[in-house]
Amino acid sequence: MLRRRLRRARDHWRLRKRDTNSRWLGLFQRYQGAELVSLDIETTSLDVAKASVLSIGAVVIRGNRVLTSEKLSLTIAPPVELPRESVKIHKLRRIDLDAGIPLAQALEQLLLFVGNRPIVGYNIAYDVAVLDRHMRPSLGFGLPNMTLDVMQMYRKKATMSGASEFQLDLSFAAIAGALSVPILGRHTALGDATTTALIYVRMKCV
Repeated sequence: MLRRRLRRARDHWRLRKRDTNSRWLGLFQRYQGAELVSLDIETTSLDVAKASVLSIGAVVIRGNRVLTSEKLSLTIAPPVELPRESVKIHKLRRIDLDAGIPLAQALEQLLLFVGNRPIVGYNIAYDVAVLDRHMRPSLGFGLPNMTLDVMQMYRKKATMSGASEFQLDLSFAAIAGALSVPILGRHTALGDATTTALIYVRMKCV
C-alpha cells in the first residue's frame, strides 16, 4: 500500500512537470463524491508480466445502488498470442476480438469513465498491476485511484464474526454464494464487475 502511494505521488509529480495542462491531472485529485466504480478485466494470463487485456468492464456504485445503466464495456483488439487455456475461461475467441478497439484507446476510455472515483474489485491488485503495466509506456503513469478489494473486505468481516481464516473460501463464487449474490455473466468483464458491485453493496448493508 505504501509503495503504491509513493509511486502515485511520483507519477503525479512527473505528469505535472511534463505537462501542467495535462487532461489527466484531475485523476490525482482527492475524490469528494459518493460514487465508486466496480472494475474487472479479462486477460490472457494470471501472470501480471505476461497478461494481455482482452476486455474491460466497469459499473458505477452510488450509495447502496448499482447503477447498471452507467457502465463501460470494452472489447480489445486481439493480441498476437491468444492462449487456448484462456479462451476456455472467458470464451473470447480471436473472431470475437477482431472488432475490438486498440488497447491504448480502451485505456483512455477507462480513465475518462472512472475519473478520480475509488475503484472496487475482486483481487483488484491484479487488475491494477496489469493495467499499470500497459498504461505506463503510453501515458507515463499508472492507475492512481484508491482501491477497495471485496475479497479482503469479506475476509475481515468473516474473521471478525468468528470464522477461522484458514477455513475461509475466498473464491469469487464462494463469496457471492455466502452473501446470496447472483453471479452475472461469470468470466465476462462487465458481468464480473456487476457481481463485484453487488457483493460490495451487500457487505455494506449487512
